[in-house]
Amino acid sequence: TEIIRNECSVTIRTIHLGVGGRGAWPLRQIPDRDDFESVALVDVNAKSLTAAREVTGLGPEACFHGLGDALEAVGADAVVIITPPDMHARQCLDAVRAGKHVLVEKPFTKQLDHAQQVVDESEEQGVKVAVCQNARYSATYVTMARLVREGTLGRPAFGLQTTFGWRAGVHHSGTDRHAYLWERGIHDLDTMRFIFGSAPRRTWGHSFNPDWSPYRGGGGAYGWVEFEDGATCGYMCTFVAHKGGGSFRLELEGGSIEPTADGISLNRPGTKEAEILPLDEVKDSTTILLDGFSDYIERGVEPEFSGRQNLTTVAMVEAMGVSSDEGRIIDFDEYLKRPG
Repeated sequence: TEIIRNECSVTIRTIHLGVGGRGAWPLRQIPDRDDFESVALVDVNAKSLTAAREVTGLGPEACFHGLGDALEAVGADAVVIITPPDMHARQCLDAVRAGKHVLVEKPFTKQLDHAQQVVDESEEQGVKVAVCQNARYSATYVTMARLVREGTLGRPAFGLQTTFGWRAGVHHSGTDRHAYLWERGIHDLDTMRFIFGSAPRRTWGHSFNPDWSPYRGGGGAYGWVEFEDGATCGYMCTFVAHKGGGSFRLELEGGSIEPTADGISLNRPGTKEAEILPLDEVKDSTTILLDGFSDYIERGVEPEFSGRQNLTTVAMVEAMGVSSDEGRIIDFDEYLKRPG
C-alpha cells in the first residue's frame, strides 16, 4: 500500500494504547509518514510490546503497561486507542483530560451517552477526537456513495444490505446482548448512512441468536432504517451463518446499483443488460484515517469520521438494539432527546 505523506509544519507525537492485533496497523504506517511520530507504546502484553518495538525501533524506555504512566513520562500530542471496546470510554476520557487528541478504534464507545461525554469534554479541552470507521472507505462503497451524491441517477429510494458469514472467535463481543451489532454492525450502519448520504429518521431491529452461535446473544440482526429524505434500507447481517455472502443493493430513480467482482453493476430502467462501472481509485482506508486525523489536528478540517460525526453511527447501533429489546420502532429525534 502506498503511503501518502502530508506536508505538516508540526509532527504529531503519538502514544499507542493497544499495540497487538488490530493495533499494529498504525505502527506499521507511521514510520513512512512525516506528520506522525510514535513516541510510546502501551500494552498489558509483554510479547505485543516486544513486537511493536521491532516495528517502531523504540526502546524499552518507551514501553508502558498503563496509559497514565506513558502520559506522565513522555511528551505527546495524541493517543491512538485500539483496545477492547468496553475500555474505550474511560481511556478516551483519560487522554482528553490530559489534553491529548484521540484516534480510537470502532466502536467509539458502546453507549451513546459515553460517546457524547467524550465529545463534549474534548470540545471543552480544545482537542480532536476521531474514530476508525474505515470500512466505508473501500473502493466499492466510495464509488456507490459518489454515484448517489452526483445525482445523475436521481435520488435513492430503497436498498438492502446483507452480510452472511461465520466468526467462531467471539473477540470482544462474546457476552454482549447484541454481539453482531456492536462487533460488525457498527461498520455496516456507518457504511449505510455514508452511501445514502442522509441522516436517519427512524429504525427498527430484531437481534437474534441461533442455538449453534458461540455468542451469548445477537449473533445476527434484521432491521431497517428510514432516512430523512424518505429513503429506506433493509438490513440482514450475521456472523453465525454456515455459508458466506452478501451484497448492498441500492435502487435509485435512474437505476439499480450493486457491487460485483468486476465493479458496480448498473441496471437502468427498461434495460435488460447491466453496465459495469469501474471502481474509483482510492487510498488505503487506514491511510485515509491518518490523513484525516492529521488534517483535523493541524488544520481544523473535520473529517466524516470525527467523534462528533460518529455519534450518529453509535446512535444507529444502539437504537437498533433498543428496538429489538423493546419491540418498537425508534424515532431518532425522540431517542436522541431522551434523558440519560
